Amino acid sequence: MSTNDTKLGGRDLSGRRVLVPGGTGGVGEGAVRSYLAAGADVVVPTRTEQRAEEFRRVLGDAATDRLHLVVHDYTSFAGAEGLAAEMRRSLGGIDDVVAPIGGFWSGRRLTEIGESDWRTAFVELATAHAAVMRACVPHLSPSGAYCLIVGESATTPVPTAGLVSMEQSALLMMQRVLTAELGGDRRVFALVLGPVRTRFAADAGPGWITADEVGAVAVAASAGSLPGREIQLRDRAAAGRAIALLRDGTSRVEPVVTMSTMRPKPGRENELLDLLRELAPRIRAEPGCLRYSAHLTRDAGHPAVLILMEFESREAFEAHSARIAGQVSRIAALLETPPAPPALFGSDVATVSGV
Repeated sequence: MSTNDTKLGGRDLSGRRVLVPGGTGGVGEGAVRSYLAAGADVVVPTRTEQRAEEFRRVLGDAATDRLHLVVHDYTSFAGAEGLAAEMRRSLGGIDDVVAPIGGFWSGRRLTEIGESDWRTAFVELATAHAAVMRACVPHLSPSGAYCLIVGESATTPVPTAGLVSMEQSALLMMQRVLTAELGGDRRVFALVLGPVRTRFAADAGPGWITADEVGAVAVAASAGSLPGREIQLRDRAAAGRAIALLRDGTSRVEPVVTMSTMRPKPGRENELLDLLRELAPRIRAEPGCLRYSAHLTRDAGHPAVLILMEFESREAFEAHSARIAGQVSRIAALLETPPAPPALFGSDVATVSGV
């Protein structure tokens, strides 16, 4: 196997054997390109020979002899076991897996879904992920990584597409449970994606992460030694920070948590709550926002609202403050006293070594 200087960001994965189920999709294409560029052997299952040849044409010159397109249905437990066994037989093992297995479903509220909706949007997709995980994780090489690809709908509810949100949330919990169960024996990552620029979504915003950047993060996870974790990839800047973290073990920026308390004027409680409900989706959609929640006190006699927010960096929080400035007068009109600047906190001290 010739490496041909196949390095991505200084990472050489020559000789690594990588499985990418869902690799013919838009996000999967980025992972396939990135691992091929890093020198790995990449196995991509497809439904038909025709689809395999179409994908080879899509890749163009990137489709080297290290690309292994196989016609195989991996969406059942038996199918995934068969694929993993064949990969071990033909290539000698499995080092890494990137799983951008997915689809989209929308159009009905949860109270309107039928059994076929449930099976298609939740059961079948979740089964495919669980089948690949079960078949592959026990056979990963000690230095390998399993990268589960999910969307932001895993943490943000999407009305009329709730089955997708539920399924993605279940996958995120699968990564967390696996990490707890494996205890460091294998590394399992969840890459949580914001909007992605792919060949199917070329008309995208300037901050959208690209499929190739998603692939570069996965390659960095494979090449590094950092334990498995959840990685937020909401935009291109987040991808750069993730690669730095995976490469160096440190992040260039530190997340911040903010806390503020609002006490409404007597009789204005519902107006304040309605305004916060209006603003919540906008704030959660801001670049760098990791969490926004509002909590009403249980003291019915003198209610107050606690606002908790988490941002990827102080800069992201400051950008939020600039955006929300136009709403301060609306909020202040409903409060007993003018809103005070929120208290700002840094890293979770429980994660610091020795604490």
